[in-house]
Amino acid sequence: MSGCYFDSFDWLLYKGGLVLLKQEDTFYLEDQKSFEVATECPWQHKEEARFWWDFPDCELKTKLNEYLDVRALLPFLTFEQRHEKLHILNNDEKTVLLVYLDELILNGDVASTEPIRTVTLDPVRGYENEFRDFYQFLERLKVAEPSETLFDLMLKQTRRKPGDYSSKVKIALTRDMGGSAPTRKILIYLLNVMKENEDGVIRDIDTEFLHDFRVSGRRTRSALSQIKGVFPDAELDRLKQDFRVLGQYSNKLRDLDVYLHNKEQYLAMLPENLRPGLDPFFMDLEKQRENELIRFVEVLRSDFYRLLVSDWDSFLVSDVVHEAVGAPVNAEKPVITLARAFIWRRYKKIMKVGAKIDNDSLDEKLHRLRIQCKKLRYLLEFFASIFPTDEITLLTKQLKQFQDNLGEFNDLSVQQNTLNEYLDTIVPESDRAILVAAAIGGLITNLNMRQQHVRAEFSDQFRLFGQKKNTKLFRQLFKDDEV
Repeated sequence: MSGCYFDSFDWLLYKGGLVLLKQEDTFYLEDQKSFEVATECPWQHKEEARFWWDFPDCELKTKLNEYLDVRALLPFLTFEQRHEKLHILNNDEKTVLLVYLDELILNGDVASTEPIRTVTLDPVRGYENEFRDFYQFLERLKVAEPSETLFDLMLKQTRRKPGDYSSKVKIALTRDMGGSAPTRKILIYLLNVMKENEDGVIRDIDTEFLHDFRVSGRRTRSALSQIKGVFPDAELDRLKQDFRVLGQYSNKLRDLDVYLHNKEQYLAMLPENLRPGLDPFFMDLEKQRENELIRFVEVLRSDFYRLLVSDWDSFLVSDVVHEAVGAPVNAEKPVITLARAFIWRRYKKIMKVGAKIDNDSLDEKLHRLRIQCKKLRYLLEFFASIFPTDEITLLTKQLKQFQDNLGEFNDLSVQQNTLNEYLDTIVPESDRAILVAAAIGGLITNLNMRQQHVRAEFSDQFRLFGQKKNTKLFRQLFKDDEV
């Protein structure tokens, strides 16, 4: 009997306390601790299910949607299993104990090709003494030793381990580290995230590989622009520019991913008779995405990208002291001093800019404030480990809520611009073209109405973020030092 365990690249099911097993022609969603089957779904198709929407309507499909969203299912553990069930009988030939003998051969990226052999005892009610006696008998023979679950035994043999990748920034720093060392640590972490997502982007496994790749690059640019005075500027100028260009190469591709992901949401905004009018629009987006993906994969395989990664990697792992230009001013300052100053400075700027925005302010001012908030969010992520966890979690949560308002406002603006550009390409020569124009026009109207609603919420969201207890906490944590 063969089997395979699945999860997303970032272990969303495992983090949710679940494991997904496929054996023979059935998928089983099991509790991670008890391994009791929560729900199951038959699968008769030759091709594998990649996303939750590939499954027929059932409870398992609903559960996977809840945990996975747009992430693909990936096999991380496949095995062949030989299974034998033994009945232990007493003198009256009654079954007093069930014994299961299993031999598993793991396939794929595993540390050892040696089979795993296990003995599992399943007591029968009323025969607890027999269970104890047989257990002690096995102990005396030393043919086996107590161990964890079969699943955990198999995991020990695999190269990939649950939780070995997460899109969340987790960087362990200490307060007394000099400015240069923690900055290198942050940037090495971000570079590794980019590398881990390269293959997923190239193979187009799911859209989150590109998202995580881009965010890592954006965090890198943000770190270089905000954590100043720790490296010689002259050595970073070209690398900064190259990272900026790399981000620009994938802008269109990411925009298309977002539009296609929002397809059902867009359709729901229109009356049913207008929805077919969006079909040509989404067909065009899918073609554009195919072309943009080809172009970006070419970038990832180009000398430009490989040289950027190689040069950046070499720079970050180098401990050479740049004596010719002198040590940068913040290279040896304690990271706690730098972090407080950088975060407090960015926070003050946000509060100053936000206070000047009213109902008559141009949209561009909200866009610039959104960028400032994103920079503050990155700083809080980079230096989270050197501040109290509860306080950082609270401030990050409040900031994210404010960012959601600014982010949605900006997204709605970009989406309307894209739809207006598409509307200009429609030549109304047929009933079909008129239907498409009506659908696009209706969608623009709905998006504009939503944008006005989000815009009206800005003042309340800014007031909530700038409330006294938040300001007091920012001041307590970060105002001690200035750089």
